[in-house]
Amino acid sequence: MRRLIVSLGLVMGLAACATVPAEMDPKLFQAERSNIEANPSIAASETALASMFARTDLSEDQRIDLLYLRADKRWEAKYNLPGAIEDLDQVLILRPEDTRAAAAERRKVFAATEIENAQRRLARLQNLPDWFDDKVLIGDLAAGAERYRDAGLTPNDAQLYLLRESGYVCAAPEIESEEETPEEAADAAQTVPAIIPVHRHGPEPDYVAGAVWCSDPSLS
Repeated sequence: MRRLIVSLGLVMGLAACATVPAEMDPKLFQAERSNIEANPSIAASETALASMFARTDLSEDQRIDLLYLRADKRWEAKYNLPGAIEDLDQVLILRPEDTRAAAAERRKVFAATEIENAQRRLARLQNLPDWFDDKVLIGDLAAGAERYRDAGLTPNDAQLYLLRESGYVCAAPEIESEEETPEEAADAAQTVPAIIPVHRHGPEPDYVAGAVWCSDPSLS
């Protein structure tokens, strides 16, 4: 009987250990976090942070730290401020006594004001670059990309960088030099998506050279 109890205790102990995920290695976490913090691309940072949040071995401290980091990067880039507020709400729920909580509350107020101001501007007539920036601020980059694509106007340097990093703008594909018959050209036209250059009017700025709109179903 005693052996049975001891055996059951060992089995239960092993099962408990198997269900509790280990904490992500602190050195690896810090290295990944530092890379994300130093990355100037908000789009690349969003992707890297999403990958980090998908891990099952983050401790609560690590998760809170990443939520603060994502909120900070979104605020600095004026990118998806509603998402930044959601991140700050999460950390305040998880750790209301955190030393950063008071600053988080203030940041939420500032972000809410920015969103409200952007929504007021969007309700009025705006030029396309300003409209795009406000759509990015409220978390609707897809609509901004679609508007630029449909309008045939050229985004500015910073906007094109964001669109490229987010997967909306690609490099122009290489053109085959082999001669085609009219029939082959017609078949290719039916199977290959139309190439839409980002810049269509006037002298082409250096920063936009060779840029085309990606074949993204969401923008078609």
